[in-house]
Amino acid sequence: MDLYSRRIVGWSMSERIDSQLVMDALKMAVHQRRPVDGLIHHSDRGVQYASEDFQRC
Repeated sequence: MDLYSRRIVGWSMSERIDSQLVMDALKMAVHQRRPVDGLIHHSDRGVQYASEDFQRC
């Protein structure tokens, strides 16, 4: 969710909550908004956000 506009800019669906799910949603959001340097990404600090795959994303 873009906190300024309050619009959903990235989402993904899966049968499992895993790092691929959140990476897909983040990639969609980046593609939609093309953020500038200094972007702040807030998460709920779930384990899927701590994965090495997500950190590289």
